[in-house]
Amino acid sequence: MQIGPYQLKNQLIVAPMAGVTDQAFRNLCLRYGAAMAVSEMLSCNPEVWDTDKSRQRMAHSGEEGIRSVQIAGADPQLMAEAAKFNVEQGAQIIDINMGCPAKKVNKKLAGSALMQNPELVREILQTVVNAVDVPVTLKIRTGWDPEHKNGVQIAQIAQESGIVALAVHGRTRQCMYKGEAEYDTIKAIKQSISIPVVANGDINTPEQARFVLDYTGLMP
Repeated sequence: MQIGPYQLKNQLIVAPMAGVTDQAFRNLCLRYGAAMAVSEMLSCNPEVWDTDKSRQRMAHSGEEGIRSVQIAGADPQLMAEAAKFNVEQGAQIIDINMGCPAKKVNKKLAGSALMQNPELVREILQTVVNAVDVPVTLKIRTGWDPEHKNGVQIAQIAQESGIVALAVHGRTRQCMYKGEAEYDTIKAIKQSISIPVVANGDINTPEQARFVLDYTGLMP
């Protein structure tokens, strides 16, 4: 898989998980075979950047592998500033979060709540892509709820806006983490765009990873 100028050694990427994928965890995953491990989500609000938690998440000294940093927010300019700041701190890829289902994130209209507003999605993506000279990737869900699965539309907007790779969690925001991930939308998304697509959700074994790659058509 190719993400911008970076050639990944395989198709296994560790998803960003707040409170889990700190630097020590990421380095451990890389040593055991992951091609890339994405950092914990960082707010685009500069007022929180000076906290111990944020400073620790933004530190990349001793980082192994490709440094992909995920940012979250709903204001295009603040997202662009956050992207530039993290690139200055050593980020080699900026990942935009539009998949988080947490209530405290969604009530600020960030995370998966953004999937309800495709035009704001476009503005955020274009503003961030134009603000930095590193690849920008995006994480989404299949939609806001089962009646409004607009993952294909958002994926097409992402490609048109300059996003170089897309990760899709196979649930809507309303589904949170309940039930089983559905891969049909991921398959449809893959068929609708030409940039790399990464499947996310319920992939816990090598056998499941192989099934998802084959079922969704993500294998090159």
